[in-house]
Amino acid sequence: AKRSDSLKIELEQTGFDLDEREYLGIAFLASLYMFSIIFVPIFLVGVIFAGFLKAFVIALILAGILFFVTFLYIKKYPKLLLKKKISDLEKNLPYVLRHLYIQIRSGVTIFDALVSVSSGNYGYASKEFGDIVKDINRGISIESAIDRAVLRTPSQYFRRVIWQISNELKGGGDLGEILNNIIINISAEQRIAIRKYGSLLNTFSLMYMMLAVVLPSLGVTFLIVLSIFSGISISETMFWLILLFLFVFQFMFLGMVKSRRPTIV
Repeated sequence: AKRSDSLKIELEQTGFDLDEREYLGIAFLASLYMFSIIFVPIFLVGVIFAGFLKAFVIALILAGILFFVTFLYIKKYPKLLLKKKISDLEKNLPYVLRHLYIQIRSGVTIFDALVSVSSGNYGYASKEFGDIVKDINRGISIESAIDRAVLRTPSQYFRRVIWQISNELKGGGDLGEILNNIIINISAEQRIAIRKYGSLLNTFSLMYMMLAVVLPSLGVTFLIVLSIFSGISISETMFWLILLFLFVFQFMFLGMVKSRRPTIV
């Protein structure tokens, strides 16, 4: 727990009511449970077919691998949730700001506008504004409640926007005007991100054509011709390995394309 400096912040931002020591304790117990349910049946079956010592070693290795994989996955789970939360926040942020802008320009008070957004269907963004409304209902000022949301939210983009709203409220300026400016800036940034992603897809498409279509086709043809003239035998295993390479490459390629996709798409 002492070595996991970021885990405490991740647990707070994901809403887990646990400290890092308690969470890692749960992760350890869950991993130990997975270890036991794998070790026992493999060991019992192995004793019948391979003897006590071999069965113990094989079961220990397989169950040990599962133990560490489970522990690392649970340990990283809050970070995975944070990535999902950040993506959802940034995707819904423009719609939330337009909602606020329309409410403010219609003469609705800032508190009622926040309540309206919190009851909207904007995913984690509605929840964040719902927490702001709860803080205000507890007697905290609107500015202080928004400042607390700045510290609580994991998204730098979302944090920057609500920080601007907080500063505008403290300065007594026209909130509708600042919201309109933020919406214009976000729309421009989104268009730039989409254009960059489109140009990146052109590069990815060329790479995919070369590595997943052209290279395997020409490579197989070259191997067949080479085997005819040189007498080198090409086993069926080689073709299966090529097929496996294509499967792994396409799976990794799709993951790479998806990871580069802007959150607004």
